[in-house]
Amino acid sequence: MVKDLMFKMAAGHPFILAGDFNFKPSEIPYRVITEKGYLNNIQLPNSNQYEVSYRPNDEQILKSAYCEKNGTEPNYTNFVSTSQTPNFCATLDYIFFAGNLHVNEVLDLPDHPTGESYPDETHPSDHLMIAASFQFL
Repeated sequence: MVKDLMFKMAAGHPFILAGDFNFKPSEIPYRVITEKGYLNNIQLPNSNQYEVSYRPNDEQILKSAYCEKNGTEPNYTNFVSTSQTPNFCATLDYIFFAGNLHVNEVLDLPDHPTGESYPDETHPSDHLMIAASFQFL
């Protein structure tokens, strides 16, 4: 929904959508955002409680800055250990973009977490900082 709203609000202009999306690159929401026509290949679950009339526009897709620059998403952007999620380590944060933009560079991230979990003395959050610089084409 956010992706479709961004396309509508941008009205043909380039835009960047970044943040903690709470989904992994292998999961359906990521693929709906980044793969044209992905919804044509899957059956969305039905609900007995709610009527769902919204269907995402899967012809308009976003690119990921890290994937565009490095060919893949980072190994992880979140590393936390709680009683509910012990040693959770995954990519959940993204910098998506659309339009005539070129990714000049992305912030290098570590390949593997250090320590027991974040935050710690060198990482103020359970999420790593991600960043990218863009150029208008």
